[in-house]
Amino acid sequence: MKEKLEYLLYLAQEHYATDIHFIVQKDQVLISMRSLQGIEDIQEEIFDIAFFNYLKYLGNLDLANHMKPQSGQFQYTYRGKQLNFRLSLLSTLTMQTGVLRILNNHHLLKVQDLTIQQHCIHSFLQWSRFRSGLIILSGPTGSGKSTTLHALLHQIANNQKLKVISLEDPIEIHDDSYLQLQINEKADFTYEEGIRQLLRHDPDVIMIGEIRDSNTAKMAYRCALTGHMVFSSIHAKNCSEAIKRLIDLGVSKEDLKDTLTAVSSQRLFQIKGKKERTCIYEILEKEDLAYYMLNGKHKREHKDIFEEIQTAVKQGFISANEAQCDLGFLYE
Repeated sequence: MKEKLEYLLYLAQEHYATDIHFIVQKDQVLISMRSLQGIEDIQEEIFDIAFFNYLKYLGNLDLANHMKPQSGQFQYTYRGKQLNFRLSLLSTLTMQTGVLRILNNHHLLKVQDLTIQQHCIHSFLQWSRFRSGLIILSGPTGSGKSTTLHALLHQIANNQKLKVISLEDPIEIHDDSYLQLQINEKADFTYEEGIRQLLRHDPDVIMIGEIRDSNTAKMAYRCALTGHMVFSSIHAKNCSEAIKRLIDLGVSKEDLKDTLTAVSSQRLFQIKGKKERTCIYEILEKEDLAYYMLNGKHKREHKDIFEEIQTAVKQGFISANEAQCDLGFLYE
């Protein structure tokens, strides 16, 4: 089974995959992987139900209970590197499904390596010097939000004399430069409880991995209001939708006016003609953010994330094929 697991990890690296998906129907196991191109099917027949059960065993899951949603974690050393995994199971009457996420298969990047957009790098370096406020990163799954967050925290922890604490579920990128706390809901260590505890630990900068619910959104706002610098992420398609999502979660527009320092939206692409990848960003800060909060719309000259992607295609940084998922309507 170890040989099959190592081959699966080899395939994951070849596809630059962050998540491996399993569908078990009758005696068949179908596998796909999430990569830059989206979900890709893997045509391999060596992965069978016995191997799927082996993964459940590694994750310390109940092999006899197929209908109960479960999740577990395990570690495995592959090519000299210890990798951390989270296995999540959901089942229907006709199939079992699983998602294996490779938690720390990310490279720690410097802020300067995040993007080809030099004005965005300038903004990120400015953000690393802020002492209070709330900065929200948005984008879909696999857009590089965690990589951007950790690059910012690494910049702060290594260049400013500040205490940085992150609260994550799960910890995807390990960095000894600052204190990282892992959410454990089974032990009642939720985002809400974690925020309460870390505030007693005299932090200057707080990173909340993801805002998922009303309590977390309000706690993030309160942390920023009390003089901390808070970074977090949220699932939204662009900057304006991220702001609307925060309002939907119970943070009022007036509260956001007091604390919201900047909002970004991002997508991850392969650079045209190269193996390296780059993030394309939309950023709202200062005057642009104040204008949007007052008028409910952007300034005429502001480019949203889709216009930024179009610009990157026109400038030859990314290919039209790479942009297809986000700008498919332009290339049909």
